[in-house]
This record gives sequence, structure tokens and C-alpha cells, in this order.
Amino acid sequence: MEINDIKKVIEALLFVSDKPLLTREIRAVIKDDLPENVKTEDILQQMQQEYVQLDRAFELKFVAEGWTFATKPQYSSWIKVLLKERTILKLSPSAMEVLAIIAYKQPITRADIGVIRGVDPGSIIDTLTDRKFIKIVGRKETLGRPLLYGTTQDFLRHFGLSHLSELPVIENENDLFAEKKEEVQEMLFDNQANLEKPENVGEAET
Repeated sequence: MEINDIKKVIEALLFVSDKPLLTREIRAVIKDDLPENVKTEDILQQMQQEYVQLDRAFELKFVAEGWTFATKPQYSSWIKVLLKERTILKLSPSAMEVLAIIAYKQPITRADIGVIRGVDPGSIIDTLTDRKFIKIVGRKETLGRPLLYGTTQDFLRHFGLSHLSELPVIENENDLFAEKKEEVQEMLFDNQANLEKPENVGEAET
């Protein structure tokens, strides 16, 4: 099969998938069609550059160790207007705040989150665990050995991050819960909106 035809197959796979596809998952589908000495990773990187050159409203993005289509950040304001109500229902501002604290301070205990916020996280921890945004990563070596929480691959995938280093840089950690808090939450909200409806990519392409 020609490389351009393989690229179209990969596009089709990405369009129908409801989550980012790992390189090995894509390879498993197309391996019998790959020309000799051609790597799946190289084709995906070529595709990524081609979409950049096309200058469309969407891009091929590497998120949480997988590949997916996502709209570009500069279109977030319009996307949020369309999806605002549904997106807010998915994760409340309080939940976003707790999630941001965990992302930056992990591993962290429930009690320490409460100290930082000034309010006990209550059922928010359970909600974020149920949503698979956070998980138990161990126990703190202190009295009572309380549970420690950290973020998951689903957290990275949902908010369009390849890794935690893509979060806004904060020189003073106290800033996270002052003027930086809104910046972090807005960035997470933007990424959530950009990845909310992958089927929009098909509409934009036509």
C-alpha cells in the first residue's frame, strides 16, 4: 500500500476512535500494509507536520502517549460558547481547583488539599477518583499513613496534555492558589473544550 493510502487509513482510525490511539495500536492495524523499513512513528510525524502546513483549525496531537485530532487553542473561545454548559456540568469549578492542586502538588493527601484550599475536599476526591482523573499512588509515611493521590493518564488525555510539564510554570507554588489559580483552571478548561468533540474535525475538513 502507498504511504498516502496508509495515511488515509490512519486518519479514518483517528476519526472513529473515542480516545487517543497509541502508536502500537495503530501499528497493529496497518502492519501488514506497511512498506519495508517504514515506521509507523515516522508516518504519524509526517502527518503531524502536514496538518501544520495545511493551517487548518485542527491538528494532529500527541496526548497522553496517544494520537488524536484536536482543535487549535486559538479557537477555544468559540468552542467554549458552543460546549460551555455541557463542559461545566462535567467538572465543577471546585473540582477543577482540587484537580489543579493535585496536579501540581502530587503526591498529596486529602488533608493537605484541605489545608491548601481552606475547605475540606469532601466528596470531590471521590468524584475525581470515579472519573479516573486521580488515583491512590501510595501512603504518606506519617502518623496514620494517610492515602496519597496523584493524577492519571486519563487526566492527561482528557485535558490534552502529553505530560505534566505542559502545565503553566509556577515559580512560587503559593501563586497557584492566588492569581495563578485562574490561569491554570482556564488552561485546563480550554484543553478540555478543544478535545471535547473530535467529530468536529470531520466537519471542519469538509
